[in-house]
Amino acid sequence: MSIFYFKTSKIIKNIHKIILYAFLKYFQVHSRGNYKSFKYIGDPEYLKLVEEYIGIEASPESKKLDTKTLLIIEKFSFKLVFKNIFKLNRIRIIDKNYFGLVGANTLFRLLYNDLTSKAEKDKIINDSLKNFNNLASLIKHQENIFVLGNNEDFSNILDKYKPQYLFTCNSSINNETIFNSDLLVLSFSDPLFHFGINEQAFEYRRRLNNALENKKNIYLVVPIEGIPLLKKIGINSDLPVIGLDSTYFQIKVIKTRGRRLFTRNSHNVFTQYLLPIASLSEKLKNIGAVTFNSKKAFEEKLWSHDEKIKETSNYNFAYDESFFGDRDFKKYYKFHDKQLNRLVNKIKNKQIVKS
Repeated sequence: MSIFYFKTSKIIKNIHKIILYAFLKYFQVHSRGNYKSFKYIGDPEYLKLVEEYIGIEASPESKKLDTKTLLIIEKFSFKLVFKNIFKLNRIRIIDKNYFGLVGANTLFRLLYNDLTSKAEKDKIINDSLKNFNNLASLIKHQENIFVLGNNEDFSNILDKYKPQYLFTCNSSINNETIFNSDLLVLSFSDPLFHFGINEQAFEYRRRLNNALENKKNIYLVVPIEGIPLLKKIGINSDLPVIGLDSTYFQIKVIKTRGRRLFTRNSHNVFTQYLLPIASLSEKLKNIGAVTFNSKKAFEEKLWSHDEKIKETSNYNFAYDESFFGDRDFKKYYKFHDKQLNRLVNKIKNKQIVKS
């Protein structure tokens, strides 16, 4: 979690939660993946969605919280945490009103970090690195790669340039033209809107499944934690997937550490996933449909999207949750602009294209 772009009043009010989360995140990120069951505290209706999401039914209340059982808390209280203080390493808070991204990110990490064995993780890491190296070789000398976001120029740029080698993200799957490319690299990463448990995420994954069925010459680039869910929902298994990790302390655009792939954590699919992968090409990269200086244009609003690819669901529900409710969008756009410009300046052989 980054506190760089949250409201100062929310940070002060939730500083105790932030400190607690630092411990809980450490335990989850370093989990060995040996958990086999979970106990649940929260909304019974939401429990049904959680069980379907991770593919495991909750243990009865009467069952002892043993070393292979997680405690998943959907309605947070310090009383619950103190009561289970000696089981802190097994507590996972998915409360959407906890603070910032905590609930969505913790839920998102469950399948990979907590419920995937070391052997399975090793296979995911090895396959990801293999796919990364294959893509790097494939695009190293390719000319005129297009790297496109989803702003209002997206469809017009597609129509104008008809790119053969296309790197794009998120809602671009709603424009079938992207599948006419000889090579498509598609990235999506949001823990709430793509990998979450809500109408928006369910709809996105349904469209994704339909769009990728029987397709070839497509690489998927996602957070490595998202790969088990893609397998679970039956994404076209013929398509190679690259799972990326991230850190705040990285100078290089993309780096292999051991067998794992790292980019700089920037909390945005374009700067954290798409541009770093595109940088593997030594030839010209055409960057477009991405908004620079967004803080001047949007103030407290979300940035504009291409209406032709916009999701039928909307993002309004996230304002009622801590995911957006705790966020200062002016700070976020300032943070994003800084990361975007830093990254673009590092990439050689590029140009900005407009419709």
